[in-house]
Amino acid sequence: MLRTGRIFQSATAARVPLRTTGRVRMLNTSPTPAKQVVKTDRMRSTAFIRKDLLGEKHVRSGTATSVNMANANPIYYEKQPKLHVEALNARTAITEHAGKIMQIDMPALLYRKCTQDLVDQFNAYKEQGPKRASVLNGKNGIGKSAELMKLASVAASSGCIVIYAHSTVSWVNSSRPYAPQSHSDQFTQLEITSGLLRSIDAVSRDALKKVPLGKAFAIGKRNLSEEHTLADLVSFGIHTPALAHDVLEHFLDLASTQTQVPVLMAIDEVNTFWCSTLYRDQQDQILPAGRLRLIRSLLPFFEGQKSVAKGWVLGATSYVNPRFMPKDLNKKLNPPPAVPLANPELASNPKLLASQPSLPFDIIKMSELTAVEAWVLMHFYHRMNIVSAPVTKDLVAKKWMMSSGNPRQLFAGVTTFI
Repeated sequence: MLRTGRIFQSATAARVPLRTTGRVRMLNTSPTPAKQVVKTDRMRSTAFIRKDLLGEKHVRSGTATSVNMANANPIYYEKQPKLHVEALNARTAITEHAGKIMQIDMPALLYRKCTQDLVDQFNAYKEQGPKRASVLNGKNGIGKSAELMKLASVAASSGCIVIYAHSTVSWVNSSRPYAPQSHSDQFTQLEITSGLLRSIDAVSRDALKKVPLGKAFAIGKRNLSEEHTLADLVSFGIHTPALAHDVLEHFLDLASTQTQVPVLMAIDEVNTFWCSTLYRDQQDQILPAGRLRLIRSLLPFFEGQKSVAKGWVLGATSYVNPRFMPKDLNKKLNPPPAVPLANPELASNPKLLASQPSLPFDIIKMSELTAVEAWVLMHFYHRMNIVSAPVTKDLVAKKWMMSSGNPRQLFAGVTTFI
């Protein structure tokens, strides 16, 4: 029996009749090249929709879906309005703009009063940096990461050297490759370290060119003279990932001691520097974060052993994943409230006094949204069609109180039914 799904070549060139539905079809069995069967792309989903009915709407392979919303029902779908928002940089980071929506590339963020305080503090440290680092601390969603990013943006636009790491959980959660270092108890993370160097180069390339090395030294087989700049050093580390750790350590030593250009070191989720990682050593023992060479090179700046001559070392905590928040550090960051003793004899007893937690860095407690800041945010959500109801004082007061002034909870409160 002949199968219509595939053409078989015959030794003869005869035409064999094939009867189907009362008609006679002629199947050509001449020795012609067989038609190649197109393999089905099993990564491409048609989503049970015929292409001829879609028009310009189509579904791409994988999970990403691209749909043309030109014919969407305007009753249910509205186009996102294009708003003109002023960019946040060193020129616009002024007190008069506190309480306004500013833009950093794509995201639009609220320029708060605490943002201006951080900018003023950094400007003061441009002449002489403090001996101790500072860490932003507060509840989840209070805006620690946003404030760190806004300050990094202002510092980069003012021509400073910015060492910015927006997420360090990926450094310790065993999602990136690592390897033991020979003749040492440390472990290397070449991919992450090389990526950090690329980030420094992309943000501060012009500033790096202004700082000469000041001395000649060799890294691997590369000799760098004193006329070379920090930009040359970082570029060498990017193009030589095997020596990324050596380059980063030399860069940190030179950048922190030079006085030509201010430096901002902004590390988010800095609590991971003291946690137990998800990596294991050769004996299947859990690695503490301090045994990762990348973290060990940055840790002295947050433990008071190193500082920057001009600039600021600033970090931010994260409570999203309790696995990477050490319990002892959490107790020091959030000590229980002290209850005053009414009896003066008991109050003066040193055995009953709770000792103040000692930390190697200063804590900056993040404040909640003010009523005015909540009003500005709600109006911005209304302009972006996130909030359809008219923004009134009662609505803002209700959402502000329900969220306890937490920006993330405020946004979740207005998008509950979306």
